[in-house]
Amino acid sequence: MPRPVALRGDGQPIEPGDGVVPILQEVGTKRLKVVGTGFYITRYGLVATAKHVIEELKVPGELKLLPGFVLHLGPDNTIFLRLIRRAHLLKEADVCVVQADNFLERHPTAPLMNLRPRLSAALPEAGESLVTYAYPENAILDFNLDSYIPEIRGDYFQGGFLRFVSEPEHPFLQFPYFESTVELHSGASGGPVFDSSGRIVAVNCRGWDFRGSDHEGDHLSYLVPMGHLLDLEIDPFMVPPGSWEAAQIPPERVGQSLTIRDLARYGHVLIESLPG
Repeated sequence: MPRPVALRGDGQPIEPGDGVVPILQEVGTKRLKVVGTGFYITRYGLVATAKHVIEELKVPGELKLLPGFVLHLGPDNTIFLRLIRRAHLLKEADVCVVQADNFLERHPTAPLMNLRPRLSAALPEAGESLVTYAYPENAILDFNLDSYIPEIRGDYFQGGFLRFVSEPEHPFLQFPYFESTVELHSGASGGPVFDSSGRIVAVNCRGWDFRGSDHEGDHLSYLVPMGHLLDLEIDPFMVPPGSWEAAQIPPERVGQSLTIRDLARYGHVLIESLPG
């Protein structure tokens, strides 16, 4: 079975590192841990991921985050650690959007920009091939050691669409979700799930395998449909003022909270089969 190819807005393939990013937590001096995976949805650093990934960064009892970063691979293999400036968590489902620093304040005429993929709110066909790219089960990155170069490894994990569960059947999933056979491990949460047309249709949520049972080697995973993301409200405060994105926002909406649905209507987010 051929692996689906992830596509950007102009229909060209996206290399995994250009659009799918590891999300890192600072766990000590010069020590970072991969806590999940995310993916860009706008050119100026909005990243979608699973809500429970970002909840790992929350300071207990406070409305703020521990230092967390998006690892961005730039031209000529330049690496940027983009600080997560704000997080917008959806109450109804396990999905959220974070704003990764694009250095707009330091470089107002040349902020950091990134590729954006094609998203879809459509329901996959029964049995359709699905694939995720994610960064599971990576070791702690310790930059205090001179004996090795820290490395983050990502990979493709493929499976098939099983069904859309409109009435939740799982105690930890109180929202409609997809079931699939895509293999998910720790660190893959929040990664994008691509359909056979290269569109992102869901976000990795939870995965199960069946080691030591009669179903050894089988996988079951739960995915958050992309449609859940649409009504999440954010304050897109890092839109470069001179960009075409800024020009598409109606003057009366500038400075206001906008939903992902709004950003799709203004062309910031590329999403097909947009309901409503």
